Amino acid sequence: MATKALRKRTASDFEHLSDETRLIKSPPLQEGLSFIKKKSGDKGGYDYWADVPSSGSYSTDADLGRRLAEEFIAFIGKHHNVGNASLLGSIMLDMEASATRGHKIGFMNAVNKYAMAGGYLSQLPQEEPPESTKHTHDPRPEAVLKLEGLLSEAAALLRANEDLQIAQVALNEHGIHTMYKIPGFRKPDALRDKIIAYRDGLRAFREMPIETFTKENEDQIAADMYEKHEDALREWKGAAPTREGAIEALKLFTEIDVFEGDFRSDGTLAQTLRLAALKYLEGLEGVVA
Repeated sequence: MATKALRKRTASDFEHLSDETRLIKSPPLQEGLSFIKKKSGDKGGYDYWADVPSSGSYSTDADLGRRLAEEFIAFIGKHHNVGNASLLGSIMLDMEASATRGHKIGFMNAVNKYAMAGGYLSQLPQEEPPESTKHTHDPRPEAVLKLEGLLSEAAALLRANEDLQIAQVALNEHGIHTMYKIPGFRKPDALRDKIIAYRDGLRAFREMPIETFTKENEDQIAADMYEKHEDALREWKGAAPTREGAIEALKLFTEIDVFEGDFRSDGTLAQTLRLAALKYLEGLEGVVA
């Protein structure tokens, strides 16, 4: 974030710093920088290159100048306000009077390093916004795409207008066929009826008082009450005749212990229910409901 902000700023931006930047508090210069001292006497002001020792060695003085420049850079980086924006000029004027060549070269080389880094960042190319995701071309014929849109709209209308009592809409090359719901009418569905009979018989068997059963009659009672309906379900072939029948098949499929034995084997109750619902769903192609 800091890099992006720096790259977007120009030299003129620093001439019009925001109020927030202007209000950044900075300690007194003589406390924040070791080489600046406050002048004594009536004149006041600062000595911007005060008491910096000279070793008589160019390399030693250059190293000291570099370290003082690093101190200066850290200070203005932390306290980047209007007053410190022109601090470098004041330092350079006083360096001319008392700094050695080593001080000057070491100090300015360090400042130049940071200036070059800032210049490099300012010249980086602006980040381009990510390209919007392009829609891939749908290879299907235009007529199919239009038909799909109309069917989706029809399905939404049916869901939003249940008061129309439309049970189903079928579409083929001969036209559109609308099937309405008739109150109290249930389509014939032998599978649904067998499932209901099986479930009712099993429930009644489980609710019978325990004293009703004996060792001799228990199997016969079970056979009469629900096992005959279970046998009829096992023999079912084909799809569920209606949507209601498919739903009942799936409900019963979730109720029974499908993991008892191999439930995918032909003839098992679970397999019969699963295939009846699956075949019904496979036959819904071209129907909106």
